[in-house]
Amino acid sequence: MWRSFARQPGAGTDRVARGARTTPRHAGRTGPRRPRRWVGTALAVALLVPTTGVAASTTAAGTPAGGTGAGAARAAAPGTTVDAVATAARSSALTGAVTERRLRKGETFWMFGRLTVSGSPARGRAVVVQKKRMDESGWRTVGTDTTNRSGRYSVRVRAGAVYEYRAIYRGSSSARSSWTARIGVGFTTADRTMTSRERQMGAAIGRPTSGHRQVTRTVVSRSYEKGILVKVTRSGRDRTWWVHGGILGEYRHLGGATGRMGAPVMDPLCGLARGGCVQRFEGGVLYSNGDGAEAATGLKGALGEVVAAARSQVGYRVRYDGDNGSRYDWYSKYNVWARTNAPWCGLFQSWIFKASGHAGLVPQSTTWGAYKDSVRRKLPTGSTPRVGALAFVSYIASGAASHTMFVVQVDGSRIKVIDGNTGGGGALPSGVRGVVEHWVPESQVLYYAYPRY
Repeated sequence: MWRSFARQPGAGTDRVARGARTTPRHAGRTGPRRPRRWVGTALAVALLVPTTGVAASTTAAGTPAGGTGAGAARAAAPGTTVDAVATAARSSALTGAVTERRLRKGETFWMFGRLTVSGSPARGRAVVVQKKRMDESGWRTVGTDTTNRSGRYSVRVRAGAVYEYRAIYRGSSSARSSWTARIGVGFTTADRTMTSRERQMGAAIGRPTSGHRQVTRTVVSRSYEKGILVKVTRSGRDRTWWVHGGILGEYRHLGGATGRMGAPVMDPLCGLARGGCVQRFEGGVLYSNGDGAEAATGLKGALGEVVAAARSQVGYRVRYDGDNGSRYDWYSKYNVWARTNAPWCGLFQSWIFKASGHAGLVPQSTTWGAYKDSVRRKLPTGSTPRVGALAFVSYIASGAASHTMFVVQVDGSRIKVIDGNTGGGGALPSGVRGVVEHWVPESQVLYYAYPRY
C-alpha cells in the first residue's frame, strides 16, 4: 500500500511518507475497509439502486450511438461517423432513469436501467453514461457499468452543474446499439435534512446502524451499513452529505468533523481511475482508491483533488534496466494505464488529473513529445512558480524540456514538486524510478504551464 498523509504544503508542516508498503492505518479502526483488488479505469458500480428512483425512462432500439433521439432501428447513413457500432440483425433496447432530478449541488444520484437484446436481458454488456450541458454539442462520459444477469446497470454520479444525461449501449457483433432519451438533472435550494437525504438515498446507504450523534453544535452524523450521513447546519440552512468507503476510514482516522478536515461540503466523486474517490471537506480534500493508496491535503476545490491524487502515489517505485532500450518504461503502472512504453513522467501527470476527475485540465497524451507540445499549445505558460503548475526542466545536452513535475509548494528560490519516472535527486536507489515528493531549485525550471482549475 502506498500511503502519503502529509499536511497541506506550508512552512514547517509538510511531512511525506516515502518508500515501500507500510502497515495499514486501518488496524484497530472501525468503519468500512476497502477491498484490495484491481479495479481498473472503469469502475463497475454496484447494481443496488435506491428504491426511491424517479422514473424518467425511454428506450432507443437499434439506433447508432452517435445519433440523437429514440425510435425504430435504423442504420447509419453512408459516410456518417458513429461510435464504433457494429451492425447486426438483432435489436437492443436500453431504458434509463435517475433516482432524483433535483438535487443540491454536490449530491450523489444514480442513473440506472435495463438492457435487452431481442427482448431478453443482456448480461455482461458495457453501458456508458454521458452528460452535457444543454448549450453544448458534445457528450462527456461520466461512468461505465457492466450489466448483470438481469440486464441491469447503475452508474453513480456527483451533480456539479445542470446537465442532461443519457446512457448508451454501443452494440456488438450480435446486437445493434441503443441509447436512452436525454434526462435533465438540475438543482434545488431546499434544505437537506437527515431524513430527506435518507429517503433520497434509499437502499444505496443500507439500514441505519446507529442513532443520531451530535458531533458539534452544528454537525450531526448517523451511521449506516454503507457509510455515514453528516448533516451540517450553516446560517440556518441544512445540508447532508454522504461519506463512505476508504475515505470514511481516513476521515475518522483524522478526527472526523472535529479534526482538521472538518465537515464535508459535498458527496465523494467516485468511479475514477483505479476505483478512486475524492471528497471535499471544509479543511481540504481526501483521496482513496482501490489499490489502497490514500492521501489528504489542506488545499481545496479542484486543485486540492489533483494534489491529493498526486500525493497518494508518492512512494510508488519500479526497477528498470537502462540498457533495455524502449521497453523498460513499460513496467510502470502508468504505462500500463496509457498502453504505451513511452517514458512516463508525462504519463504520470496525465494520470493524476484523470484520477482526480479532471482529465480535461491537461492533455492526455501517450508520448512525451505529444504531451509537451500539447501543453505548450493548450495551456498558458510563464516563468512564475505557482502551486498546481506543471514545471518543465531539461536533463539533456540540447537544453530542450525533457522532464515535467507538478508543483505543490513554493518557498522563495525553491519549489516542492511531485514527479514520476524520477530518482528524486538521489532519494531512490540506483536502478529504481518512482514517484517522489521533493524540493528542487526554482532556477532549474525552463517554464511553467498553468492548468485552468
